[in-house]
Amino acid sequence: MFSVVRKSPIPLADQLVERVSELIESGRLPEGSRLPSVRQLAHRVGVSVYTVTSAFERLSAKGLIDARAGAGYFVAPARNRAAAPRIELGPLASLDPILGFARQTLEQHHFAVPAGSGFLPGSWLTDAVPSSILSKVARSGVLLESAPVQGDPGLRELLAERIRMAGVPIAARCIVVTFGASHAFDLIARTLLKPNDSVLVDDPGYFVLHAQLRAHSAHLIPIPRIAEGTDLDALESAARLHRPRMFVTQTVLHNPTGTSATAANCHGILTLAEKYNFVVVEDHVYTDLAPRPVVSLAQIDELKRVLYVGSFTKVLGPGMRIGFIAAPEALVPQLVDSKILAVLSGSALDEFVLRELLASGKYRKHTERLRDRLGPARATSIAALRRAGLIIEQSATDGIFLWCRLPTGVDPERLCVDARAIGILLAKGTMFSISGQGHGYLRINAAYGDEPILWRFLESRCRAAA
Repeated sequence: MFSVVRKSPIPLADQLVERVSELIESGRLPEGSRLPSVRQLAHRVGVSVYTVTSAFERLSAKGLIDARAGAGYFVAPARNRAAAPRIELGPLASLDPILGFARQTLEQHHFAVPAGSGFLPGSWLTDAVPSSILSKVARSGVLLESAPVQGDPGLRELLAERIRMAGVPIAARCIVVTFGASHAFDLIARTLLKPNDSVLVDDPGYFVLHAQLRAHSAHLIPIPRIAEGTDLDALESAARLHRPRMFVTQTVLHNPTGTSATAANCHGILTLAEKYNFVVVEDHVYTDLAPRPVVSLAQIDELKRVLYVGSFTKVLGPGMRIGFIAAPEALVPQLVDSKILAVLSGSALDEFVLRELLASGKYRKHTERLRDRLGPARATSIAALRRAGLIIEQSATDGIFLWCRLPTGVDPERLCVDARAIGILLAKGTMFSISGQGHGYLRINAAYGDEPILWRFLESRCRAAA
């Protein structure tokens, strides 16, 4: 009766709230029915006491159940239930296609299998922030404080230490804390770009970044992504012709192809940046999921003309909107001014939690668990998707993304529409390319690639095309 699905992207407490609500509204749990105790239900369902307590508190807030001192929880009378206002979302068809897809990935709980998402399943992240840290938050009074505009000094020192361990010499004063990587890119664009400046971008590359840069009236120049990293010949031709202001690239666990740039490729990028005098913005959103040490542009350049963007959202969960920019010291005051104009300051709560996670070593242990889980998931997903008829690119061996080529005859547009109708979110390859490349490809999250509903759907379409 009170079942949950552990592999679902929907958090366990959310599932319990939804399940009990359904039982009450359908009459299967009538008014006055006594619910199992917190401990009984936790044992029966196989979840923590904290999960059940959280669900019961939310059900009580909705007026669906009552807590009676010394007696337990009971289904509330219907007359006591508050009618919650319905907030209807506007139709996705009326939005920009890129922003519409971004919205779907952020609201992925609407999908049974969010295979096109860039986030890990919620069930993988339930222990990312342990209860000991949440208890510390409650005692700290942090909610009564505003965060320093540049970011919590203790957090910035811990971030600087992490970056130094990756071979990049940096001081805490050169770091600006942000609301995730997207906010970081926006601040950089506000600070460094003028209308019609030429900006080089990975092709394929991160689709939200492309939309952000266009919103700042930048002229985007696609640079092909190859197995070794950036196509250096194309980069030099574009730099010579367009004299760009910057190049935004992802060298480690690239989105969407999953590839990582070689050391030689990184040296080549920096040589051309020096020759043609452009800034390089290096995206490190997924670097913590890399199973081995990596070479970065910032490591080679020592942050002379490279800006290093990091984020913890992909590893801790979408609810933790926190990232940072590591930049040349002379640029920091301008970035801070841009941050004030955009959001005033950051979240003292998120910064406190991240500082505690880093200082305690719990973040390191969490990322180790994720990497241990991601490797086998990636292997089983590759096998399942190949059985379904997809061709997986060989050059990427790690990380969250699988860059999958569809067999000839499968229409990606129709495929994505039909998948959405049965609760599967797919990401078509053309969405990541400003030059129109990527037709016939899908980006699939390795955590979902072996879901039976997904590979059976893909298998049926691939067979039909054949």
